[in-house]
Amino acid sequence: MKFLNTALALVCFMAFQQLEAQEDVRSSQLEIADSTAQEQQAFDFNVRVKTMHLWKGLRVTDAPVVDVDLNYTSKDGRFKAGLWGGAGVTGYYTEFDYYASYSYRGFSLSVWDINNSSDFPDADIFDYDRSTTSHFIDVTLGYQFKSVPLKLSWSTIVQGRDTYVTDSGNLRNAFSNYVEASYKLIQKKDWSISAFAGGAFSFKSASHFYGDKPNVTNLGVIYTKEVMVLKKFSLPFAATAMWNPEQEYGAIEVAVTLF
Repeated sequence: MKFLNTALALVCFMAFQQLEAQEDVRSSQLEIADSTAQEQQAFDFNVRVKTMHLWKGLRVTDAPVVDVDLNYTSKDGRFKAGLWGGAGVTGYYTEFDYYASYSYRGFSLSVWDINNSSDFPDADIFDYDRSTTSHFIDVTLGYQFKSVPLKLSWSTIVQGRDTYVTDSGNLRNAFSNYVEASYKLIQKKDWSISAFAGGAFSFKSASHFYGDKPNVTNLGVIYTKEVMVLKKFSLPFAATAMWNPEQEYGAIEVAVTLF
């Protein structure tokens, strides 16, 4: 827990340092996007290419990944629902998720049914039994501060393959929690730098979905940049450097959204 306390203290310190010098507050790089006053296109899809896939401090796959987000957004931009799928170029990693989110006045709530079937080649896509399923359902509550570019989120896995064995030998859901703070350090016209710190734990058992004990599981920075291509259009790139003290590894992910 020493790592967690230190990391969260650092994020809070940076928040107060930037209160007077804040330039252009934008939302963090967390999963739930805040609503805007602009009218949204109802149906859309996006394609992204990444050098690897990081998720909440976990190295889901080290292979290059192509992912697609097929989604619907309400007219006011507050509600969004869609299908997200990713595949590794080596053929091992495959994922197919369903999600829905709602945001209002800085608060956001999302529910993701995450189905990474890479290690479950024979799993039924409609199987939700905790002992055999490839699914887990992750619920996230977030809040984006308006006066400072700080966002906090709390995620809990409420169902699926997040399990532990009781003393009597029964398989039960661990209800693993992941808590993160993200802060926009610098915001310029075509680039930005953010920092984040996240930790994981379970109230049910010492081990959890993200590791063997309560600990910091995700520390890092995100650098985003608009890159001009052929002097005609720009592409958004994002480079994430991540350290996981619990798993004792680090990684750098570079992603570009093609459209």
